[in-house]
Amino acid sequence: MNHPNSWNVRNHPRILFSETELKQVRDSQIAQEFFEQANQFLTETDFQVNYPSIQFQITVTLPLVQLAPLPEAPGYMDFPYWTMYSRAIEERITVLSTAYALTEDRKYGDKVKEYLLALAKFTRWYEFSNRGAEGNLSNAHFTLAAAIGYDSIYSLLNEQERNILQQAILANGLQPFEIDFENQDSHNIIASKRVAMLIGALSIADEQDVGQYLTNAYEYLFAYLEDRLTSPEIEGLLYTSVAIRHILMAADALNRATGDASLIGHDYFQTFLPELFLYMLGNAKKQSFVNFSDSFYTLDISYLMGMLAQRNLHPAASWYFQQAKTNHSHVLLHPKRMPDPIAPGEFFNKQQSKVIPSIGWAAFRNGWDKESHLLAFASSGSAKGHNHYDQNNFVLHVHDEWLMTNPGYQDYVPGPRNTFTTGTVGHNAMLINGGGQTELGRSRIADWYLSPSYDFCTGDATDAYNGAVKQWKRAILHIDQGYFLIVDRVGKINPEDRVSFLFHTTSSVIAAGRQLELNESIDSNHVIIAGGQAGASLYYCYPEQTKKTLEQFPGAEEYGTYIAVEPDGNLQEEFLVTLIVPHADKRLADKPLDYQVDRNYGTISIKVDREDFGVTDYLLFADSQESKQMTSEHTDFQVNGEQAWVCFNHSFQQPKKWVLINGTRLDFDGKGYLTADKNLTARMERDRQERKYWLELMEETAIVIPCRESDVVLLNNQRYENSKTGILELVLPKGETVVQVIQQD
Repeated sequence: MNHPNSWNVRNHPRILFSETELKQVRDSQIAQEFFEQANQFLTETDFQVNYPSIQFQITVTLPLVQLAPLPEAPGYMDFPYWTMYSRAIEERITVLSTAYALTEDRKYGDKVKEYLLALAKFTRWYEFSNRGAEGNLSNAHFTLAAAIGYDSIYSLLNEQERNILQQAILANGLQPFEIDFENQDSHNIIASKRVAMLIGALSIADEQDVGQYLTNAYEYLFAYLEDRLTSPEIEGLLYTSVAIRHILMAADALNRATGDASLIGHDYFQTFLPELFLYMLGNAKKQSFVNFSDSFYTLDISYLMGMLAQRNLHPAASWYFQQAKTNHSHVLLHPKRMPDPIAPGEFFNKQQSKVIPSIGWAAFRNGWDKESHLLAFASSGSAKGHNHYDQNNFVLHVHDEWLMTNPGYQDYVPGPRNTFTTGTVGHNAMLINGGGQTELGRSRIADWYLSPSYDFCTGDATDAYNGAVKQWKRAILHIDQGYFLIVDRVGKINPEDRVSFLFHTTSSVIAAGRQLELNESIDSNHVIIAGGQAGASLYYCYPEQTKKTLEQFPGAEEYGTYIAVEPDGNLQEEFLVTLIVPHADKRLADKPLDYQVDRNYGTISIKVDREDFGVTDYLLFADSQESKQMTSEHTDFQVNGEQAWVCFNHSFQQPKKWVLINGTRLDFDGKGYLTADKNLTARMERDRQERKYWLELMEETAIVIPCRESDVVLLNNQRYENSKTGILELVLPKGETVVQVIQQD
């Protein structure tokens, strides 16, 4: 970490552009839409600020004067009117400043000056005089606006005007931020204020003594990025994008103003952040994303991805930026020097799925094209103010549609909408005796495995119920990038406790060939979620007898309906096995899938026939999540392990793929396919000429796999001379090993 004392601040302009960058941008073709917006801001005599959450609008007349107090919004205390108000002013000053920088046309610069001198006359830049700058985002937006404008039109200002604006940035912007000098909270408001502190200080650093603000802001932001790599805290993608957009802006301004790249080049921006947004992406063109916590399906992150592409030369961010449909003016803040775009599937080396254990999020997908599917899952320890009571929750996106849904941003007004949007009842999670989770966070992804043909993770949300259940673990299995299995395991306090699993949608719900009515009991174990063109088949496989109804939450009808599924019994432990098949064409959901599910001796045994692919899947799953000896109820399939899958190919008349998780043996059809003296995780795929094994070993392990004398064996691409006939015996070190057994004709 560098120290501000070593910085040499460069000449103005230095916040949005350097003089060198300006020359590059002036020679490039700027989108016409940008100047249309700039000219609108130039000529408007008033503008509107909308507050959709309270269905309210204000009209701001120009020239600008400080906003008069407004009546308290019903159901709120200290409703933050100034947040959107200050953002609207920041946007205007930023766009007009950019237009002046690009054209050197004084009409834009003079309009910026008008705004800045008006802001300097405000008595304060925070909304609530009784609270000072505590908890106020308007302070950040106004400070950013003033700093950007001041730096951009510096050459147009006389000495008196410069002094007025310097004092305004210092007294109205920076000094109130001192309230947060010792505050290390990662909340988006605190982060945004530190960003404004850094940029505000950089704008006047060669004219005022702002060393303490530079130091405090820089140290906070560096620690913030370091912490994001391991912290469980996340408040959804909306607030991540809000905070990070500003931090990227500060990091870029710091690099431009001083040459210090320690923020812009941080590992968080290089890997963690682009992976988070790209794996949680539904559709790039529509900028559609997972809406866990307080967030929306549609987010404009074009600036964020543009910055990652331009400053860090990230090819997948470049792909996203070129895919996204946006006219966002802030994207024009930097020269277009993006690398050639590379689609995420290729960039991530065909790793379609991702688990982010630190924040407890997972994404299981089969690609990024329009017809692909995504199931996102959350079992998180984050307990921030914008989180919900929704652990072990999931959503499903198929062919551009959200079929299994989340309410997204909460309704803050007390009542049924607030209960639904924040509570467990509004999410694809579990109720116990009609009640949901009572603790925010307190959950985690306990285990996971990812591969091109078999993914799984297990979320443990037991503690989120604060003693109402002994255990709730939910395992998500993504089989051959084709379908999902959800295995729910609940330990109840009392056998008579009532467990209910919820499956939400805003689409039509169909069973037995017709659309279901509200409060209707569902007899069929096959239910179809039918969207506009995509669909999903839900099979409630185990237990065979469940109570299922289609319900809607009174007072929150706009959020759609949900299927409530209750196991029909009074067992101390309850299990629910749900099979979900996504379909890019909803008409395919009508074709029933042949499956069998049994549970005996602590083993869940599953058989799924995929006739269209000429294969049958056999799965064994230990219901205690411990390695044990398991035998399939449906074929001659035995393992010692925690879970296993065999994909039997009918043309080959043998397994084409198999996976063993945390085990020592896998036998199928009377043949031993792998034995080991210690638990390992292994995967095999074959074609007619080659078998390839991927082995993950926790310690040195001796393994045995089939091998003919004529076969060629490669260990990590190196030739290995096998001395045994009929078997391959290896003693392998801890870590990952790839074994190839190549059949010679």
